[in-house]
Amino acid sequence: MAIASVHFATSSNGSDKDTYSPDQNPQINADTDTIYDGITLRKTLGGKSFAVANHQTKRRRRKFVYENISSANKTKLENLFNQVKGRLTSFYYSEDDFNNSGADSSKNFEVRFVNDVLPVSETAYNVFSVEIEIEEQI
Repeated sequence: MAIASVHFATSSNGSDKDTYSPDQNPQINADTDTIYDGITLRKTLGGKSFAVANHQTKRRRRKFVYENISSANKTKLENLFNQVKGRLTSFYYSEDDFNNSGADSSKNFEVRFVNDVLPVSETAYNVFSVEIEIEEQI
């Protein structure tokens, strides 16, 4: 399933999405992983493996690469990163421009950054590349 649009906001209804969402979408090959947490695999001395599920929570992880974006779009992503202070505070991500209400819909998610570092590189004069990785908040 292709992601048609990517928008970020600090409010669940997306009212401030224009403050934090770049005007251009990320590269089309965005990683969209699904992760099951809480499952531990243990191996006995005899070599047999046992899986123990402390909890079986499924969550989404997205990795976006914004290439050739302007300084204004780079600033929007940096402002979001600074507002939520890396992984400290959750924020909202939408694949449908926050058209469905709240983070409980199938296209709107409460997320956190995966890293406390925002990799930004200048590829040409006033042209930037920014890579972000977000993970659904459980």
